[in-house]
Amino acid sequence: MNRSIADAIGQIGHYPEMYSDSLRKAIGEKYHIDSSQIICGNGAADVIYRYVYAVRPKKILVTAPCFAEYEGAWRSLWASHDVPEAVVYALNHRDFCIKEDILTLIEQKMPDVVFLCNPNNPTGVLIPAQILTSIAECCRDNKIRLFLDECFLDFTGREEENSLVRKLKEYPNLMILKAFTKMYAMAGVRLGFGLTADTELVDRMYQAGPPWNVSVLASAAGKAALKEDDFVKETVQYIRKEKEYLYQTLDTLRVRYWKSAVNYILLKSDRTLKERLITEGILIRDCSNYRNLSEGYFRIAVKSHADNEKLTAALKVVLER
Repeated sequence: MNRSIADAIGQIGHYPEMYSDSLRKAIGEKYHIDSSQIICGNGAADVIYRYVYAVRPKKILVTAPCFAEYEGAWRSLWASHDVPEAVVYALNHRDFCIKEDILTLIEQKMPDVVFLCNPNNPTGVLIPAQILTSIAECCRDNKIRLFLDECFLDFTGREEENSLVRKLKEYPNLMILKAFTKMYAMAGVRLGFGLTADTELVDRMYQAGPPWNVSVLASAAGKAALKEDDFVKETVQYIRKEKEYLYQTLDTLRVRYWKSAVNYILLKSDRTLKERLITEGILIRDCSNYRNLSEGYFRIAVKSHADNEKLTAALKVVLER
C-alpha cells in the first residue's frame, strides 16, 4: 500500500474522481455488488455523518457502550433543535452481549434508525448471528433503518458468517459501514465506505457533503488494500496468538477482562491504572466516558509481540507494587 501511495503522488496535481468511481468499482468486485450500492468517504466518520444528514432521523437507538460518533453525528444534525434523548439499550456487564430483549425495545420505541456495531467498540463482542438476523428482520418489517458498523469485523476471521453484506437485497433498509483504516493501519489516510441496496440513499449521501471527498492517495491505497487477502489472514492469526498471550498475563494478575473477537481488549481495574501505566511509558484508553461504563474500565490494543511484552511488563510493575 505504501508503494501504491508513493506511485499516486504524481497525480496529486489533479482532482480526484468526484465520486470515487474506480474505487467503488473495485469494492463492488470484492463484495460482489454493484458500484451504485457503495459510498466512499473520508474515513468511516464521513460516511456516518453523511448517512445521518441524508436520512435525518428524529429518533435513534444505540447500544451502551458503543462508538460515540453515531450519536455525535445525530446531535450535530439537530444541534439547533430540541430533540429527545437517544433510545439506549444498555449492555449487561456480565458479557456485554446483545440479547433478544432488544427486539422488544425496538418495537416499543420505534426509532427511525437503529445503530449497531459488530463487533462492538469498545467491548470487542460479536452480536450472535441469529439475534442479528432477528434485529434486521424486525427493523425491515417495521420500516426502521438499520445502520450496521462492521469496521472491525475482518479482524474476527469470521466475516463470511457474521457479515450481512450478502443479504443487502433482503434488507433494503440496511446500511453497512466498513473501513480500511483498522485492518490496514492507515488511519491517517482516512478511507471508509458504506454498502446498501438503497441506491437512492447513496445519491443523497453524496449530496449531503462536499464532492471529491476521497483523495487520490486514499483511493490508491484502498484499491491496493483490496488485494491483500494474505495479509488479512496472517494478521487475524497473529492477533489471535497475541490475544492469548495477553489473556494469560491478565489471568496471572487477576485482572477482569472480556474476551474479544478483535484487536483490542476491554478490562476493569483500579481507576488509577492509566496514570500509573503512563509512568511506565504506556498509554491505554480510558473508557469511563463511554455511556454505561464507569471509572476503572480501560481498553488495551493488541499490537506487535514486542509492544505487548512492554505492556505486560508495565502491568506487572504497577499491579504488583
